[in-house]
Amino acid sequence: MPHFEFALNEVLDVATHTMVAPHNTLRATYDQCQNEDDVHAALWWVRDRSGTYLTGNSTHPGAPRDAFAHGYGPDGDDASAILGADDRVIDAIPLHDPKTEQCLHSDLIRAHRNGHNTLTITMKHNATEVRTHRADVPIAPLGLTTYTQGIIDLAVSKKLHLSWQTGKTRHLLHLTGDNNSGVKVHMTIGARSGKVLRATLTTPADDGNGTTQKTAIGTNNVRALLTPL
Repeated sequence: MPHFEFALNEVLDVATHTMVAPHNTLRATYDQCQNEDDVHAALWWVRDRSGTYLTGNSTHPGAPRDAFAHGYGPDGDDASAILGADDRVIDAIPLHDPKTEQCLHSDLIRAHRNGHNTLTITMKHNATEVRTHRADVPIAPLGLTTYTQGIIDLAVSKKLHLSWQTGKTRHLLHLTGDNNSGVKVHMTIGARSGKVLRATLTTPADDGNGTTQKTAIGTNNVRALLTPL
């Protein structure tokens, strides 16, 4: 059964923007228009020439970036063999169903707080199954340079735990060490350039009292900051 993985934090940003959007900005799918169904906040699973992704059904300004499926975004694999070549809305996934009181948005918030970082969509006999889980290495945002990805791989090799906050202009990558090591790294990455801009490393002080901080600017210096860990 085909399945696709999405970064949960990106999906949650899209879902939250859609949930708080005015009702008159919510779009209906073709089938909803034909059936004259009520329209509620939903995630649209879309397939088009740029890839396959989750977006909100609201036209309200200020929407976050669409959440692309891992490996099926721009410059990624072609999903047409799985989803077909037509540009279309594959499914409209309700964020809140007034009839059943089921609230996917609340479920996503709860899952994120519990440490889940990945949302998976599985196609089962023309039905869509949505689940969340915690992956050891979370899905990275689109557009990172090869050198930036190399720095992330270095962080993974150092057994650091990764957590992303993505945005339109910059991404924040938070790294923490195992157990109570006290090691923390906060890294800023340009969303458009895909390059590492700066990083701050916090470690316990040598005398055991307090912490020390080091800051590096630029990709080469950030790599040098992480290498001795």
